[in-house]
Amino acid sequence: MVLNTSTRSVPGIGLANTIRFAWKEKELEPLGRETFGRIILMGILKLTVKDVFCFQGNSLEGAYNVALYTEEKHDDILRRARAVGGERPMSHYEITSLAKNNFRVVTVNIYNPYVKDEEVRAFLGRYMDNVSSARHLKDSLGFWNGRRGFQALLREDPKGHGGYLHPPAMFSLGADRGTLFYARQPPFCRRCMAYGHIFASCSTRKCRFCGSEEHEAKDCDKPKACHGCGSSAHLWRGCPARQRSYASAAGGGAGAGDGGRRG
Repeated sequence: MVLNTSTRSVPGIGLANTIRFAWKEKELEPLGRETFGRIILMGILKLTVKDVFCFQGNSLEGAYNVALYTEEKHDDILRRARAVGGERPMSHYEITSLAKNNFRVVTVNIYNPYVKDEEVRAFLGRYMDNVSSARHLKDSLGFWNGRRGFQALLREDPKGHGGYLHPPAMFSLGADRGTLFYARQPPFCRRCMAYGHIFASCSTRKCRFCGSEEHEAKDCDKPKACHGCGSSAHLWRGCPARQRSYASAAGGGAGAGDGGRRG
């Protein structure tokens, strides 16, 4: 294999539960795929065929990518591989995870099915990066159930729950309301629209529109902000981000991979 430890073959959202073993010795011949599987995977790391979703060689990058079925197994094998990383033959490999901990599959339910996919995508792009195109989820009969699936990366935020910025679990796009959920989503309060607790334990009287603690949403007389970008200069129906999302979808140009955040 050719030595090249770049990750150009890895998509921006990463590869779930995948560990890369990249050969780093220029003067030595790397292990062949079968030898690597027998000695490294099955011998040192004690993996079985049932643990591995895919064991793939990448000759252009001089590496083997090993995708595990579960996140728990990925984390366990990564710890085990690094623990013996200084011993031969493991020391001949650079061991990295291709998974991204901030990757999420987001399921969105808009009660009005005629809301455009790109409008929802533009909204998610306010909080998340690398938002994919929508996938309409269907029931066992083949009917679309109103839910849409998106793949995206949580944006890092030191002040956010768990170090990430999370999109609100309940939201509005103009007059249309929706909800969203994803794995490892923090508890969400529908009273103050904040993460970290639920309605039953909320002690905050906080307006979800302007953030004031002096009144609740029903008594708010502040100018309403755009549901898409947060600006008070316009409402959702006139949001520039909403229009850019249409152009991105139609033209496939800049912004098509970021939820319409770029112009």
